[in-house]
Order: sequence, then C-alpha cells, then structure tokens
Amino acid sequence: MKGMTIEEIAKSCGGVLTAPDFPVDREIGPFVTDSRQAAQGGAYAAIKGARVDGHSFIGDVYEKGALLCVGEDDYTPPAGKAYIKVHSTVEALGRIACEYMRKLDIPVVGITGSVGKTSTKEVIASVLSAKYKTGKTRGNHNNDIGLPITCLELEGDTQVAVLEMGISAPGEMDYLTKIVQPTVGVITNIGVAHMEILGSRDGIFEEKRKIINDLPENGLAVLCGDDDILPRVKEAAGKKPVFFGLGKNGVNDLYAGDIKELGLDGTEFTIMGLKDHPEGVRVTMPIPGKHMVLNALAAAAVGQHLGLDADRIKTGLSKASTIAGRTDISINEKRNIHIIDDSYNASPASMKSSIDTLSLAKGRKICVLGSMYELGEGSEKMHYDVGRYAADKGVNVLFTCGELAKDIARGALNISMSADLDAGLEDECAEIMMTDPEANVVPLFFVFDDKEAMINKLSEFVKPGDAVLVKASNSMGFSGVVDALKNLV
Repeated sequence: MKGMTIEEIAKSCGGVLTAPDFPVDREIGPFVTDSRQAAQGGAYAAIKGARVDGHSFIGDVYEKGALLCVGEDDYTPPAGKAYIKVHSTVEALGRIACEYMRKLDIPVVGITGSVGKTSTKEVIASVLSAKYKTGKTRGNHNNDIGLPITCLELEGDTQVAVLEMGISAPGEMDYLTKIVQPTVGVITNIGVAHMEILGSRDGIFEEKRKIINDLPENGLAVLCGDDDILPRVKEAAGKKPVFFGLGKNGVNDLYAGDIKELGLDGTEFTIMGLKDHPEGVRVTMPIPGKHMVLNALAAAAVGQHLGLDADRIKTGLSKASTIAGRTDISINEKRNIHIIDDSYNASPASMKSSIDTLSLAKGRKICVLGSMYELGEGSEKMHYDVGRYAADKGVNVLFTCGELAKDIARGALNISMSADLDAGLEDECAEIMMTDPEANVVPLFFVFDDKEAMINKLSEFVKPGDAVLVKASNSMGFSGVVDALKNLV
C-alpha cells in the first residue's frame, strides 16, 4: 500500500487518529483482517464477526510489529504505534481502498458473473502479464471485505489490476464498483446462483450489470454473447460492448474456431475477430474444458483493448493456470489417480461444465458431488438435471453427500424425485426401477449424509487410472475431500 501516509488513511475513512510519537508521514504496509497474518510495519482491521471479535487481538497485533490498527472501539495504542477509531471497520476498509485506487490511477478490470469469475480472472491476468505488471484478486477475495484488502495489497508500481467482484444481494455491486472504479467491466454470464436472494435471473442481471453502468469514456464492457440475457446490453461507456462466445452467432465479436480438446492436458482453438489478426490466431491453453475457451476469449478482448498484440495474447494464454478449488487438476502419484478439484463452489452450469471436463479423462470417471445452495425455487429440479447430465456424459460412478444432492443421484438413476434411495444405497442401480429403461444411467452410485463416511468409502474405492471430480457449494467443505484424495497412499 505504497503512497498513503497515516494521516491520509485516517482522512480517507473519516476516522479519529491516535498516534503518540508516531512519524505521521511514514507509509504503512498492507492491511490484514486475520490477526495471525499481522506483519512488521503492516496494518490490521479489527472486525466484529458473528463468533469472534477482532478487537480482542489488537494488543497481539501490535506486539507482532504492526504499526496501525483500525477499529470501532476506543483504544490507546502503544508509543510509536497508531490507532484509527471508525464507525464501521468494514466501511472504513472500503473508503481507504477507494482512495488508494484513486491514487494508483491505473486501468482496472472488474469481473463478475454467476459462474467462472475466478478462472476468468486468472486467465485475464495471465494475458495482461505478458505486457504489464499485473495485480489481481488473491484467491477468491471478492466481497466487501476481501476486495478492499486486495486493492490495498496492490504494489505502487502495479500497471493494471484484475479484480473479481462477487455479489449475492441487491446493492452490493454499487458498493464494490465505488471502491475499485473499473475501467473495463467483464460479465461472464447470468446464471441462477443467489437467485434465492435476488429473486430471478433478471434480478441477477440488473445487479451485475451495474459493473458497467459507470465505466469511463475510455472504458469497455466485455460480455458473453452466448448468454441469453447479456446481449440485451446495447451500449456501455458510450459504445457497443465487445461480445465473445464459442461461435459466430451474429452477436459475438470474438469467437472460437476449430476447438480441439486435448483431454485433461488442455484445449487448442483459434481466436477469430482480433483486429490485428482477422484471419485467426491458433492458441493452446493448458486448461481443459470449453468453458475455459470462453475465459480465454474474454481475456483476448480485454488484452486487445489494453494494447496487447496477438502474439502477447497467445503467450499469456499458453501460461494460464487455475487455483485450488477451481478446475485445479492434480495427480496422486502413489495411487495414480487424477483429481479435478472444483470444490470451491457450485451452480448447475458450473457443475455441468466440470462434468464436461471429467468426461475428457481416460479411465473410470468418478463424480463426487454435494449440494448446491441459494438456488431458490426449482432447486430440486436443478439438482436432478445435474444427475441426468452426468449420466448422459458417461460418468461411471457417482458419490453424493447432502440432502439436496440426493436429487443428483435420483437424476443420475432416472428415477422420480420422490424415490427412496435407501434401498439402492451402495447397490448396482439396475436393482432400482427406472422411469425409462432406455435412458442413460450412472452404473454405480453411493449416497451419504456424512462427509467423513463418504471420504472413507471413496478412499477404499478409488483405484489406479481413475479420474475423480470433486464439486459442491463451498459450505459443504469439499476441499477436505480433495485433501483426503491427494494424501492417499
């Protein structure tokens, strides 16, 4: 967080500064909200959570060498340290981050959408890194706390920032855009995640489109033209958005041609529509799945807007990677199994995309799927449809955990959503009466209410050559399933 003094920080958030014997012109290191991460010369934001009050750790944070704490309680810091009292620590973080982004004055790529925000962020950052020093959201820190922290972590010589912006309720996007002030707005899609709160896909669209409502005149909206709602946007920043998609559909400005899937090793395709290479540019990206091709096209659109030529875009895509929990593919060498870790979160669309990726693997294909939350009305049918999709894509074995995920199993077996699964638990599904004997079904399934019991069975069940997809809503804690698979001996 270079370039802001303690006085500037206090002024930006409207706080009351107490700083005995503190050199007020001294710059402060990055902010943290976890006291365990407090560092020498850094800053700590004390947040009152549902279970833990961060103010109780202020003394420990100062002892670790932090120079500044921001909090809502009265507190007198030790000599040589500083404390800023504010009305709301969360709001103060946002205001400090807003001022810091104003001082940086760099292009900011803001990314939102129902599915694919994090992977799109990673691919765009990889492309832009071929020319610029690029800062990006760490992990999935995309909310009202994580996003300001990300902004304050950006180094002073950062040339462009790629920031993920996640929302789940009305009004949140307004708040986030005021903080980061995007100059490029990317919307990956309009799905059904958080529909329970936002009411409908139209409600989700109206909230997410706010990321492009206040773009500057030199800004750009980059939208997925394959989505059935986003093409409604005719203008942003005084110009037509750039649309991207898998095919030339009359909407897409950039699209993919001659897509060749390379199994779990990646995807090869041609980017059509780049201004300096209208004949197309052949690229290979080391991440599998057609949904990752969409991310690459979004990155190409952003790169072109920010002055990258086709060669640099191609280089950036060739080096793209994912992060843990987001189509992160690894191999347990001791068991000789491929693990597709997509455990961070789940929606019907992302579930199906991950199943598509699994279908590219050789050997036995195992789905380990959990419940999807915040889908609103129709949740049972959405789970059921994921199961049907798994069966149609040739999944060999299905493990489910969670009450909602039982409908995934019912869909995979092509039985009614009210059917009792207990009789078929750990049995061949041929023993269960199907609604349509001609329909595809998953040959073997296991249904669990307890995650640890599922892990135990899965650990015994996998064998060399298997490919295992792990996916569920984040609150299901399926990262623990991934860890167990990685540690099998």
